[in-house]
Amino acid sequence: SASAAAVPTRYIVFERGADGRVDPVFYTEVDLAMSALPDATGAVDRDHDTRVVYRAFRAGVDLGDRSVDVPMLHGEFAHDPERGDNAIDSTRPIDGDRSFVLRIPVDEADAIEFPRADGSQRFDLSALKTDAHALSLADRVPSLQVTQEASAGSPANRLDLLVIGDGYTSAQHALFDSDAMILHDSFFGLTPYHEYMSFVNWTTGFVASNQSGADHPPYQSGCTSSACCADSSASGDPLSGQMVDTAFNGRFCTSQIQRLVTVSSSAVLAAAAAYPGWDKIFVVVNDATYGGSGGSISVTSTNQQANQIILHEFGHSFSHLADEYASPYPGFPACSDLSGSAPCEANVTNQTAAASVKWSPWFTPGNAIPTPIGTAGVGLFEGARYLATGMYRPVDTQCLMQFLGKPFCPVCRQEYVRTLYRGGFGVPATGIDLIEPGSESPATTPPVNYAAGSTRVFQVTLLRPTVGTLAIQWLLDGAPVSGATGSSYAFTQAATTPATHTLQLRVTDSTSFVTPSMAGSLLDHTRTWTIHVSAGDLIFANSFD
Repeated sequence: SASAAAVPTRYIVFERGADGRVDPVFYTEVDLAMSALPDATGAVDRDHDTRVVYRAFRAGVDLGDRSVDVPMLHGEFAHDPERGDNAIDSTRPIDGDRSFVLRIPVDEADAIEFPRADGSQRFDLSALKTDAHALSLADRVPSLQVTQEASAGSPANRLDLLVIGDGYTSAQHALFDSDAMILHDSFFGLTPYHEYMSFVNWTTGFVASNQSGADHPPYQSGCTSSACCADSSASGDPLSGQMVDTAFNGRFCTSQIQRLVTVSSSAVLAAAAAYPGWDKIFVVVNDATYGGSGGSISVTSTNQQANQIILHEFGHSFSHLADEYASPYPGFPACSDLSGSAPCEANVTNQTAAASVKWSPWFTPGNAIPTPIGTAGVGLFEGARYLATGMYRPVDTQCLMQFLGKPFCPVCRQEYVRTLYRGGFGVPATGIDLIEPGSESPATTPPVNYAAGSTRVFQVTLLRPTVGTLAIQWLLDGAPVSGATGSSYAFTQAATTPATHTLQLRVTDSTSFVTPSMAGSLLDHTRTWTIHVSAGDLIFANSFD
């Protein structure tokens, strides 16, 4: 299918300090599909994100405020994965420096400004280009070897996942490919990621590290520096003291939490300019010790249980789901579906009136509301979002947002599908379209005459879920055309009257993952043509609904 026109775009990596100051560390120019770009869209995930606001300018004209979500570093691990205890232990790392990318079309803005209480920071973007080699990452960004699946579709109509490796030497390229495929199979082996695999471009980026593995700072009780690890879990680490030279500085014991594996996010984001249209980034660290992290970048070690960390974290970063466990998180911002000032995430609520609970269409018939612990099915179970009382989740124990190694509950599963169609995760800004944009034939043109007695074929390319069906119907002047339920329709008319027709194609995802009362128009996609009939040529005008 045809994609949106690519335009020269500034790709700038910033580091944001704990004091709120931002500093550019990398600048390049890339070609990206013209659309509302990732930094201008997105919803705030209270658990993982803050919103960095900036103002854009063009030739001195104020273009208004924009924003970019900057996820915080986060660690959630199975309590004892080796023994099958998948209850989540949540850790709260020190929130230090964070990195983010702005992708701004060259012709759109020439300056940006970040407001601060002590005075705004303003950057002339043309000057950044000129001074690019003065930026701290300009001359030392690892070069990615990008490989995209043969089945990849237009990035302008896909969720684009970029998977990067760290700690793989040049001789271990095949090992990275194998480890990336293990993650691929784990990710797409989970419902609903599996059913919508066709909506995702999975791209890998290999970079050779000088040494293999990741840093394991030596155990030292009471340590407060990055040179050692105070976490008692590190005392039994057989790799304690191993320090290696890798492309992205992968390390265990970030923030003195042994299982918390991180990489240099600014270096990863700079290297990702090799595939600049990414929507989310995963990093696989070549180390078999259990660990990982979530945030701007989801990180996993190669431990066979660690992939579950990424699956859970993606529920936060993409679907904007809340944690469903009740372990305390002091100081966590409150939410409420009663006041409406800060509504709760899709899978948690403080609403107890059955008819007003947002996932009430999913309630299992006969379940009491609120629902006693131990009850099967969907209901209203107390204990969620770090609170033991007053906050509720949809199921008792069968959800990945409460226990690693579990499936998603129906409410969380639904939210992934709704997010695919709603957008806000990057490009496409308004969500994935079941009718591939640019595939319409006839193409979008001014109306022309249709010659009475001839045949004109209207057709599109459809994006179908990997598992599931689409309901397809062509309508002429509002009436369904009998038998016209495919991706093409042959219009013919012998007479010159009626002289004008409206032809519409309606395509609907028939998934059972989204209950009709909560679908709205997200699952419905249409195209409309106007046909003018005469003795001359066909007139057709294509409009998007």
